[in-house]
Amino acid sequence: MSKLLLIDTREHPKAIQGIIKTVDEARIPHASTKLLFGDYMDYNRPSIVIDRKQNIVELARNCTREHDRFRAELERAKAANARLIILVEQNRYKDRDKWIHVESIEDIMLWSSPHTTIRGEKVFRVLRAWMSKYDIDVLFCDKRQTGRRILEIIYGENRNS
Repeated sequence: MSKLLLIDTREHPKAIQGIIKTVDEARIPHASTKLLFGDYMDYNRPSIVIDRKQNIVELARNCTREHDRFRAELERAKAANARLIILVEQNRYKDRDKWIHVESIEDIMLWSSPHTTIRGEKVFRVLRAWMSKYDIDVLFCDKRQTGRRILEIIYGENRNS
């Protein structure tokens, strides 16, 4: 089966330069199109869709201030029988004088937004409920590895590029 990675048109070109470079290096064709939900999917395998989050703050906003809008996106994914994977481009945060490594949503329970009153515990609770109701998954990665992780998730390939 041939591959064609679809990228949502609302992804800002400058923000995804590294992702595009990784996809090009893997020789996977890609095209921009408006997706009904998420940011990345393969044309021939629309059952797995990735929604990229720039950082934990963006994820937290989706769970709080933008809750209704994002929940509607989750509903669209569920109605399409697609598994939505939220990929957060941040896998650590600073808590006082030490760095906290983030591998799962449990690791953000002690997180707090440096700019708002949003707390990690609330984000955790919302995500847990959504994971149960919408069968989503939340993964974290270093921003430099986002392109590689997208290819691994969508195509099940382990690329060391």
